Amino acid sequence: MTLLERPVLVAGPRVQVRPFTRADVDAWQAWPDYDDALLAGTSPRRMPPEQRTQWLRELTQRQGQIPFAIDDESGRFIGRLFLRAVRADEGAAVLGIDLDPDVLGRGYGTEALGAFLRHYFGPMGFDRMQLSVAAFNERARRSYASLGFRLVGSHWDTHPGPDVISEPRFRHVAQYFRRGSLGLEALFYDMVLERDAWRALL
Repeated sequence: MTLLERPVLVAGPRVQVRPFTRADVDAWQAWPDYDDALLAGTSPRRMPPEQRTQWLRELTQRQGQIPFAIDDESGRFIGRLFLRAVRADEGAAVLGIDLDPDVLGRGYGTEALGAFLRHYFGPMGFDRMQLSVAAFNERARRSYASLGFRLVGSHWDTHPGPDVISEPRFRHVAQYFRRGSLGLEALFYDMVLERDAWRALL
């Protein structure tokens, strides 16, 4: 399938959001790991080629996730956007998004999500989007807030990265971590965006 034949769902000035395909799994696997040690746990899960088809099938069929791909202005795959915990009867789902480390900090994620919200609240017919964001990830928190997401709660979850509490280089974010029953845990903020609030920002 050529770039021109890809079924684009929604687009912004620099991005296109489309269905996630098996070829995108290979492109995702080619991403480098994140340089930021705090983001190490979000680097692509490395899989040999023979496992990738099954991984995608597991994601979409057993877990019930709905994945999308983000392409930049040249048509290069630069991000994943996915819906999990989809509750059609409640008109809600939980958002997940990650980007190629090489494009972080350039506004692609905010633009892609901003465009996707039109599809989510429009043709898909959802009423509410939820997400959790690591408290230490100020860039992501600002992005979500700029799109209208509001804070509704918080929770702690395991963090697979370095020992943030004991390493001096992480002193600036140490308040967002603790040692809990699951080992090292990070604070996450729960955020939500309702359709009416989104419309009010248009």
